[in-house]
Amino acid sequence: MTAKIQSAGRPVVIAIGMCLLAAMLEGFDIAAMGVAAPKMMPALGLTKPEAGFAFSASLLGLLFGAALAGPLSDRVGRKPVLLTAVTVFGLFSLGTAFVQGYEPLLAVRFLTGLGLGGAMPMLIAMASELASAKRRTVVVSSITAGMPLGGALVGLLARMDLAAGDWRVIFVVGGAAPLVLVLALWLWLPETGTRREDAARSAGVTALFGPGRLGTTLSLWVSYAAIALVLHLFLNWLPSLLVARGVEGKAAAGISTLFNLGGAAGGVLVGLTIDRLGARWPLAAVVAGLIAVLFALAAPGAGLPATAALAFGAGFLIMATQFGLYGIGPQYYAPAVRGTGVGAAIAAGRFGSAMGPVLAGQLLGGGASTEQVVLSTVPIVLLAGAAAMLLTVVGKRAG
Repeated sequence: MTAKIQSAGRPVVIAIGMCLLAAMLEGFDIAAMGVAAPKMMPALGLTKPEAGFAFSASLLGLLFGAALAGPLSDRVGRKPVLLTAVTVFGLFSLGTAFVQGYEPLLAVRFLTGLGLGGAMPMLIAMASELASAKRRTVVVSSITAGMPLGGALVGLLARMDLAAGDWRVIFVVGGAAPLVLVLALWLWLPETGTRREDAARSAGVTALFGPGRLGTTLSLWVSYAAIALVLHLFLNWLPSLLVARGVEGKAAAGISTLFNLGGAAGGVLVGLTIDRLGARWPLAAVVAGLIAVLFALAAPGAGLPATAALAFGAGFLIMATQFGLYGIGPQYYAPAVRGTGVGAAIAAGRFGSAMGPVLAGQLLGGGASTEQVVLSTVPIVLLAGAAAMLLTVVGKRAG
């Protein structure tokens, strides 16, 4: 099936475009909490640690959604799992606009996360199966680059008077749009998965930890988790960290938009580079550059233009690392078990992403400064880089 889809021409472009839109809407929702936080926290009476847990509630849901969706898609197909996931995160993102209080917010964000978590492994697996072998990494990284583009749209929306006056507008928009997209996906998105009997024979623990698989799987999991922790710490807390540093609210939302735009550019460019040069040295260069930018971002006294430029650079390099890893990840699992392999790796990443906002919330609640929170991410970036380098050495590609 995959070979036929790859040669289908215009239908493939349409299908990839719809996957990109779905990724943008996922990124919109993930970034929405961080952008809405400066108004949401006082409106709902949230402390900083409570806000950290509220941010992480959806990310915890992402973990479970990714873990369940991958194996399920190897049995029933990618498309029905994706349609269900997009519907779920659309409904509960919309529901976020109507919550009152801390506990209902935790519940609705966790359920939103279940849908978000189920969607991303499907988008990565389907993009990998739709693309030609020579363009696989750049297609997958371009699809995942839709996430920061969606995050950038949240920042732009937050600068408008309607959304600036009422944080709930962000979630009304972010919930309604996926529900509209589901219809287009149902009508025009092809199925790309393998036959369920093939998956039944090959899926499970063997796909992840069979002979020669342990090093590959663990390297993927650690690298995905570490870089996702750093990314989601910034996605959820960057506007608030900037406001604490004295940046005005609308300017903080604008800088958050630049962070996401940088991420989109980084994701596409690293995909192109990896397709041409391989993964090892591009990823090593990106991680080294990211560490330098984090030290510069943590330095006190930077003016608004310098802070904006550094935020763009941080977004570029963080997401170049993550989306580069997303781009090569599916290549380590055979088609019959790709959903299982990618879903498990994404679930590991979601565990890291859930820890990021909690870490920042606890640090800030304990009196840490913006600079200290930023510097706390440096050793985690080093861990992500080490795991990525190990993957390029010990990883066993499945074709």
